Amino acid sequence: MKFSMINVQARSGSLVSGSWLQDHIGTLDSAIEAARTTEAANSNEIDVAVVAELTSTTPALGYWTNLTRLDIDP
Repeated sequence: MKFSMINVQARSGSLVSGSWLQDHIGTLDSAIEAARTTEAANSNEIDVAVVAELTSTTPALGYWTNLTRLDIDP
């Protein structure tokens, strides 16, 4: 499966908005682990959310809104 990681700038419940960080190919668990590793590498100064794959050829150019966060319990 393919997931995307988002640098969260706003959140409302399980919905997040922010900028694309990177894609991840693997399981949801491995995507969550990669997101937590990315947060740790940035001194936990950023919140990284795992969302369903963004279907865009240029995901880094957009500000993505109201994406369902997959790395938290509902």
